[in-house]
Amino acid sequence: MRIIQTKIILVCFWMSLVLSGCSRSGEILYFDREEDGNEYAQDTGGDVDRASWKELSEEEPEALRQICVHVCGQVRRPGVVMLPEGSRAWEAVEAAGGLSGEAHEAAVNLAAVLQDGEKLYIPALGENLTDDADTGGLVNINTADSAGLQTLPGIGESRAADILSYREKHGGFQSVEEIMQVPGIKESTYEKIRDQITVNGT
Repeated sequence: MRIIQTKIILVCFWMSLVLSGCSRSGEILYFDREEDGNEYAQDTGGDVDRASWKELSEEEPEALRQICVHVCGQVRRPGVVMLPEGSRAWEAVEAAGGLSGEAHEAAVNLAAVLQDGEKLYIPALGENLTDDADTGGLVNINTADSAGLQTLPGIGESRAADILSYREKHGGFQSVEEIMQVPGIKESTYEKIRDQITVNGT
């Protein structure tokens, strides 16, 4: 009888130890997988559930998003630069070594927000950007060459080629709004350039 009682006491003792170990609260350990395939543990301290932690771990900070911009013309180091999303033209110029001594700075909107895949062309002083001398500083989309069109924000080499192709096919633009008929030029792009373009020399 005493042996049975002793066994019961031992069983109760070990059960209390197991239960006290399993009742640990306030620590939630989640495993995730790093890029190299190795798993790592994250202790949330019990304040974040699994779904919330997954969402936080997958969220990509905007500062890490990059755009690729081709900077050419009158800069010290022409070429492709990588910049944070939302960067402006002046930042791309700085990444390309800054303006050269021959740069026509006033011909470019250095405050323009850049887009991924854009080509930023910096013309030289005295460079003929349009075929009309009297445009009030505007780019004449009926006469400008590819280089002149690329001074407009959001217009790269391929988009300038599309404008030239449309112009040749339709005999020129009748209004600045017509540029939205060019493939790839949407209203958002038009809003950026409408105050910088003209269809005549006045």
